[in-house]
Amino acid sequence: MPKYYIITYGCQMNKSDSEKVAGILENLGYTPSEKMEEADIILLNTCSVRERAEEKVFGKLGELRKLKKRNQNLLIGIFGCMAQRMKEELIEKFPHVDFVLGSYKFTELPKILESLDGKKKVVLAEDIPSPQDVDFRVIKRENKFQAWIPIIYGCNNFCTYCIVPYLRGREKSRDPEEIIREVEYLASQGVVEVTLLGQNVDSYGKDLGNVDLADLLVEIHRIPGIKRIRFLTSHPRDVSDKLIRVVATHPKVCPHWHLPLQAGSDRILRRMGRGYTYSEYKALIEKIRAEIPKASFSTDIIVGFPGEEEEDFLATRRALEEIKFDTVNLAIYSKRPGTPAANYEDPIPYETKKRWFDELENLQRKIIYEKNLSMVGKEEIVLAEEVNPKNPRELSGRTENYRLVFFEAEKELIGKFLLVKITEARLWSLKGEVIREVDL
Repeated sequence: MPKYYIITYGCQMNKSDSEKVAGILENLGYTPSEKMEEADIILLNTCSVRERAEEKVFGKLGELRKLKKRNQNLLIGIFGCMAQRMKEELIEKFPHVDFVLGSYKFTELPKILESLDGKKKVVLAEDIPSPQDVDFRVIKRENKFQAWIPIIYGCNNFCTYCIVPYLRGREKSRDPEEIIREVEYLASQGVVEVTLLGQNVDSYGKDLGNVDLADLLVEIHRIPGIKRIRFLTSHPRDVSDKLIRVVATHPKVCPHWHLPLQAGSDRILRRMGRGYTYSEYKALIEKIRAEIPKASFSTDIIVGFPGEEEEDFLATRRALEEIKFDTVNLAIYSKRPGTPAANYEDPIPYETKKRWFDELENLQRKIIYEKNLSMVGKEEIVLAEEVNPKNPRELSGRTENYRLVFFEAEKELIGKFLLVKITEARLWSLKGEVIREVDL
């Protein structure tokens, strides 16, 4: 039987798309290959959010050129955001690539594989991409007890630095009844934790008019077998009081919020087109903490945005000191062709941006370590997810607040909820001892 190998770059939406592609291929008779060198078809699911993500794809394509020389029958395909952005340019730069599929066009994979004859190259991408779903029963999930579920595609915000709206299209919510059917099906298959996905997940339902994310969470909360519900990513401007109340009053909904701040300077936030001020963002965090004292927060920060000055950087530093996020995803600004910010003057030298980045990273290291120290001695319910690749005697899993915990346990407990006592704080994780298995 032919074998496939998928390499995924980027966000959770991309991971979800790769699961769909794996399901499509297995439905065609393909089986997964453990080694790239043994595959009959290799697919790269790409990201364009940052230049570094694209550089990784270029490097991998150079590596695949050697494989193609050794095996002329090998098929190489590219899909995802980078494929949507570059289209025919990818074939021109990398003639050993057989096909390029823009956003959502992986649904056409069966027809494309049937039409390829070893000579013809295929590029399939709409100028304005529109989502096309696959049968959720076909999707090849990464594991049997957790599932990613996209509930809204695209983005309407057009932040000045972001390429996503151009590559993923405008916001389009999935039908709520279809989502419920998918979750019910997953629960029947043993899934206990679902994560609802969207570029702006809390925009869900705006284009439908009669439902929102809070309503959807309530309906999923009623489904037997589902023990935990997560959602990301939220836009700070769209978090409603109703959503906060639902998270506060429905115990299956995990109180972890991913709320990208991007900058602590109001001047930079305006240049970014974020639609809120720092004081408004901080007030939202305080409101959530008042209603949900155990809430945890992760965020994204861009360092060195065009025109950023020392006082803007210091405002972002103060924001991290004041809010004390549980996790911060830091990135130095990456110019994306086609976005408004790509045309902004950017006089700040890279050395200054790197200094700012290092300073924020060191600050966040102190904050997260202090938070982890405060967890020592506490008992947390952890979903055991996988074997620790660095220590086969250990499993790892996450608390409801998305804290990573390592603990000694048999691999048969993977997929189970365990009561774990935290015994040690590390920089990016916790260590614990299993007390007992629990039934939520």
